[in-house]
Amino acid sequence: MSKAVIALVALSFVLPLNSSAREQDSDVLEAALSREDASQLEEGAMPATASRAQAQESVNALSAEIQDLKQSVIALNKNLRVLEEDLLFPANTQVTVFLSLDVGEFFTLESVRVKLDEKLVTSHTYSDKEIAALAKGGTHRLHVANLSAGDHTLSAFFTGVGPHGREYKRGTTLKIRKETGPKYVELKVTDSTSKLQPEFSVKQW
Repeated sequence: MSKAVIALVALSFVLPLNSSAREQDSDVLEAALSREDASQLEEGAMPATASRAQAQESVNALSAEIQDLKQSVIALNKNLRVLEEDLLFPANTQVTVFLSLDVGEFFTLESVRVKLDEKLVTSHTYSDKEIAALAKGGTHRLHVANLSAGDHTLSAFFTGVGPHGREYKRGTTLKIRKETGPKYVELKVTDSTSKLQPEFSVKQW
């Protein structure tokens, strides 16, 4: 066999070996790079997680501050309303009209109108929620006004559904005497089991 043929045969064995080695080296290098990339990603993820946690804590703290601020504003508005009412309606001339209910079987209130000295001062149409609140013992402040000392006339007109589902209208009038100090008037609607119909009364103190 000539020397040239022997050299070609030897080269054919060397080349595959060198190619295989290069592929193995490439695989090892890629694995090393992958591990390095993963390590870098993990290192990068840790600060990001910490940042999110800090951001959430900041949001929670801000929400708590906002709620505290809302409560402070509500309390302030309430105090301002009381102060405004004291300024607009001094105790010596103030009269307040309330409404209460103790009904359900013979009458369902829908609306009420109030007159003082023949002048309409307020009217109100009640929602189902308001009627439910009144039925549980609540009261509705219908009107606050200033009245001079002396005698006055208060009239209230009620509209609703009476016995047997019929429309029911009723009015009541009361003479009230305003003296020094605040005056309170309660319009009270009750069921009369003896008469099987609603009753409308006025209480003052």
